[in-house]
Amino acid sequence: MVNGAMVAENHGLRSYGEKAGVRTFGYGALGEPGPSSEILASPVLRRIGEAHNRSTTQVALRWALQGGVAMSVRPTSDFGLGTSACRAEDDACEAGLRERAGVFEWSLSSQEMSEIDVLDAPDGIPALFSSSCNPERIGI
Repeated sequence: MVNGAMVAENHGLRSYGEKAGVRTFGYGALGEPGPSSEILASPVLRRIGEAHNRSTTQVALRWALQGGVAMSVRPTSDFGLGTSACRAEDDACEAGLRERAGVFEWSLSSQEMSEIDVLDAPDGIPALFSSSCNPERIGI
């Protein structure tokens, strides 16, 4: 695993895995362990979202989905270490799930996909199978 964030091809891992029949899975499509302020405040995502009357969250999730990434999503952007539970006293989870389901109602143009593809994000979270954590394990 490696933090892919808003990067189409991170260290060659995606193309390497896909050639071997391994699909990319976005377990933290908006960032880990909590949503990335860089993603949610991205001027590129904001501009594209405004053009489609969509949020930056929806643009980020649509980009991942349209790019062929399998993913799970949290019901809201209010998550992080110890804060990812839905609360009975508000409807944030229901509203968030509706917003996330909305990513299937529209698509990004090839130009918009290209604009997002070139965005970069640092390896903020080395994981067990990332080259930054175990460089001798990743022979690519």
